[in-house]
Amino acid sequence: MKDWLSEIIDQIALGEILANSKVSCGERFGLIAVDNSVEFMLIAYIETYKQLIGGHKTGGVTKKDWDETKRQFPKLLAFVVTQEPNLNPLEAEIMRYHDFRNGLYHSGTPVTTSASRVIKYSELARKVLEVLFSISLTLEEWESILSQNASALSGSTSIISIKRQVTYELTDGLVKFSTSPSPPALEAVALCLHGYSIITGAPPSRPSLIQALARSGHPLSSKVANARLHDLKKNGWLQKNELALSAKGRKELGKKFLIEG
Repeated sequence: MKDWLSEIIDQIALGEILANSKVSCGERFGLIAVDNSVEFMLIAYIETYKQLIGGHKTGGVTKKDWDETKRQFPKLLAFVVTQEPNLNPLEAEIMRYHDFRNGLYHSGTPVTTSASRVIKYSELARKVLEVLFSISLTLEEWESILSQNASALSGSTSIISIKRQVTYELTDGLVKFSTSPSPPALEAVALCLHGYSIITGAPPSRPSLIQALARSGHPLSSKVANARLHDLKKNGWLQKNELALSAKGRKELGKKFLIEG
């Protein structure tokens, strides 16, 4: 892989790492880092990957016109879409994130964002990477890249595991959680149980748990939910007589997610 492509991937990863850090401005600078990587991809696609500057190739553009185009993000994005129509379904979403980023960067009013928004923009940036440069990263590959970059930033020689931020909210008596990327069923059940413990202070009933999982975007049948609860209990993650995480369960969940308690 070309060095400049590796740099793009690392910068997207940096955005996520900052967003999931405990630095007060981490989310804001994380979003700016991801947005900058998207803009760099659009420019690199035309200048380096397709080499369209100079007007010598079909669809090419003169240097003067290109310099004018790339100074204005909407024109830059629109031009790249004409060269790669598969980017069209992502155009409006890219523009929304870029406009929001401008508010963070240029506004004199204190504005911030959330880790979940940065991670969603990171996911979008990786879709742009796939469309423009045919680079598709699996979840396992992405997690490895995040860990390697976190280790490089810390100066550690060992691989650092990146903890995922989790948000909770109570809606219609149900605890809804959100994190990215989507966790497997076992972790989703554990996160939902943890949410009840910190939001309501009481364990849910099994029907409420299943409804809360569906509300959180993790619909499970009663059979699957009961199987995952059985797995949690077998692993020592559950308290003996109620649907609540044990101390071990909270500790194990805390190895991967930024949770309270």
